Amino acid sequence: MVLADTLAIFLVVVGVMVSLPGLWLLCRGLWPHAVATSTASLSGGLVKAFLTGIPLAIVATILAAVLSKVPSLGGALVVLVISVFVIYASVGIAGLATSVGQKLPSPGDNDCPWRVTMRGSTILVLSFLLPFIGWFVILPAVLLIGSGSTTLNFFKAKDKSKHSITPGDQPPQALIQA
Repeated sequence: MVLADTLAIFLVVVGVMVSLPGLWLLCRGLWPHAVATSTASLSGGLVKAFLTGIPLAIVATILAAVLSKVPSLGGALVVLVISVFVIYASVGIAGLATSVGQKLPSPGDNDCPWRVTMRGSTILVLSFLLPFIGWFVILPAVLLIGSGSTTLNFFKAKDKSKHSITPGDQPPQALIQA
């Protein structure tokens, strides 16, 4: 391996590590309610989100494998599937990063609430750099937790909308008291 190959690999890794916190901050800015819901649910535990993310990752992997066999457009479709999965998971990962950042408070958090997410994102990204454990255990687990958390919050939002009251309706407690 020549110096140019080593430098190329190094710069790709550095680029990915710099861009991930930016992606998670973008998710926090675009979907603040989803990230806040994810933060609240992940503060209680990670196992349920992890287990929910496993089937999603399997479906995305199978879909990418099947689409890779498509002639001419296969590569582009695989990149599209992986990108959609990573962005979908990043909404939950932003919640995880915010949860980690909240557990390490700083006096400047009240002035800039995004710093909590940035601090947690930096910690997550630095944990990915750990050889083998970071690459093959922590990073995939975080992707599974993120996708599972986003999915769980999607179903929670559906349940809330199903039980929500339209403006003309009265809540059940008001009917009982009347």
